[in-house]
Amino acid sequence: MVREADAGSYLYWSERRVDEIASDNGVTWDSQLSWTLKAAPQGVGAEVGNRERAGLTRREKARKIERAIGDQAVSAFSSPPPARFAKGVGQVHIARFIGGPERDKGAVLHVRTSSIQGRQVDLVLFGSLDSFPGHPFRPSDAPAAGWFSSAWYAIAELLESRGTRNTSQWDDPESLSVEALHMALNQGSEHPGTDHEEPWTRGLTLAHAHDCEWFAQIYTDVELTQSRWDFRDNRRGADRILIGAPVWVRTASPDSVTRYAELRRAAGRRPRRLLSLRGSRRRSAS
Repeated sequence: MVREADAGSYLYWSERRVDEIASDNGVTWDSQLSWTLKAAPQGVGAEVGNRERAGLTRREKARKIERAIGDQAVSAFSSPPPARFAKGVGQVHIARFIGGPERDKGAVLHVRTSSIQGRQVDLVLFGSLDSFPGHPFRPSDAPAAGWFSSAWYAIAELLESRGTRNTSQWDDPESLSVEALHMALNQGSEHPGTDHEEPWTRGLTLAHAHDCEWFAQIYTDVELTQSRWDFRDNRRGADRILIGAPVWVRTASPDSVTRYAELRRAAGRRPRRLLSLRGSRRRSAS
């Protein structure tokens, strides 16, 4: 588990979103005063103090954001929806999102956790490949192959409107949230609807990282009507789905990241063609 005192690195960091949240919540990036020693002209070995202004580190900015947001960032998922922010520690799966405002630079992160009552909680977070500062990913690392949902345009609309607009055929929060989760779990599959494929064997998938601290801004947050959905590709079944954007992901060490491009090269796998776009049929007959 990543703790505040542990050394770590930021796998994902959205400077734009951090600054926006800070501005919206009265957080200022006041510079820190530091002292440095410099040689003085009086002679060898003589030194004087010099006050310099140093910018805040990512870790310092993250702590200020967390303090300002406080209990608005849910972690136990014990309170009912909607949440505005969420945070936690655990494994993060990373893939490409080839639709939406980022186009070839889009990324989707999936986090699975549980509430303190033991209910399954899934977060589907959409960001940018440009926000992986220390561990850059390229579109070529994850070939556009296998199945991809035609709901990408509905998800793009949700992201662009930050959850305020939905003019698609997935016209209620539950159905669009289920489709987003289905995409996160199954995009790139040869046979969508199965759950036996390893993520690295699918197209569009990039990596996973364990022991991560993550913080997210949430656009939609729904508890599912269990009798309505048939999760054949998700045997445990989601109870709650949150869709939003990652703000940061911090790993314990570079070894925390498993890159699928390396696994594919080692296995000699070739990209498959991208299957025709089509929506999944997730709604039950009832």
